[in-house]
Amino acid sequence: MELSPFPHHGPLLPDQVTGRDEAARQLALRLVEHRPTALLAPRRYGKTSLIGHTLHRLEEAGAASAVRVDLFGLASFADFAARLDRALANTHGLLRRTVDSVAAGLSVRLGVVQIDLRQKPGAAPDPVAMCHGLLDVLIGAAGRDPLVVAFDEFSDIARVGGLDALLRTHLQEHYQRLGLVFAGSSPSMMRELFAGRTRPFFAQAEIFELGPLDQPAVADIVHRGFAATARGAGPVAMRAWTMARGHPQRTMQLADAAWRRTPQGEEATDVAWEGAVADVRAAVDGGFRAVYEELGGAQGPVLRAIARTGSPFSAAEARFHDLSNSSITLARDQLVRDGHVVRQGATVRIVDPLWEDWLVRTFP
Repeated sequence: MELSPFPHHGPLLPDQVTGRDEAARQLALRLVEHRPTALLAPRRYGKTSLIGHTLHRLEEAGAASAVRVDLFGLASFADFAARLDRALANTHGLLRRTVDSVAAGLSVRLGVVQIDLRQKPGAAPDPVAMCHGLLDVLIGAAGRDPLVVAFDEFSDIARVGGLDALLRTHLQEHYQRLGLVFAGSSPSMMRELFAGRTRPFFAQAEIFELGPLDQPAVADIVHRGFAATARGAGPVAMRAWTMARGHPQRTMQLADAAWRRTPQGEEATDVAWEGAVADVRAAVDGGFRAVYEELGGAQGPVLRAIARTGSPFSAAEARFHDLSNSSITLARDQLVRDGHVVRQGATVRIVDPLWEDWLVRTFP
């Protein structure tokens, strides 16, 4: 069976990442120069894929070994200990030998933390102490071999009070021998973590924002993908750019749908594109409706106002929904915190262009 050249479900493999050459170059440079970096972007913008691609390149070049810790949905100190343990236990080659040696010297048992923590109360180890021990292993390994560490979905660390302080305590003395990237899908929370004066990580990392794909990148990705499978992209590149506005995952999803409607040896047509848009809309509409129905207060009407007019404070929309400026402000700020919209200077925009499309179609 022929595989689509436009994968869009979950993180990409390192060699599948395209259109991010400059971002990967910048991130790699920051890591090898030991400049702690906070990587910000909305969900499904390719942060995890970019990190995987960059770390793979560094390992292939022999510049550094890598440890990746996924903090998505983090719930407790015990949860953090289990995830860090899994990340260390999943290392390989020279780094694994180094990690095992450091862990043995500190009497830390790797690979069994989750089992240990599930023992009966009184028999289970202290999860905070376990976090300290595992972080000592990480720092000890960095002292022996070049190491880069990626904390993915770092914004979820805010769910566990005091964990960011514990982490900073271990890391702050070792920035000059560690490559560190903290990636997060909640830009507002990431800014609070690294720019809030009361936060332990205040001014501890450079902010690096991952933006949408630019038009040349989209054109290159789409045309190369079609050509590699003996097809012509026709109008797809321009249409995908116009509709998805450089949103990485949505661009690939639309291109994939158009590719599936284009027979091998032929060129995509306007009819194929229109069918692709209908296919994608049918695939996403149910999920959008469910998310919209879960919104609270004035968030739904404010989203509709942004989709229709580009402004949450549109006078016509406010009158139509009987909203006060204060309720609009509260709803807008919550939508920003939840990652549904992002600020661009004095304005805001909906992150997902297909959700904006759904709002306009559903609430004309």
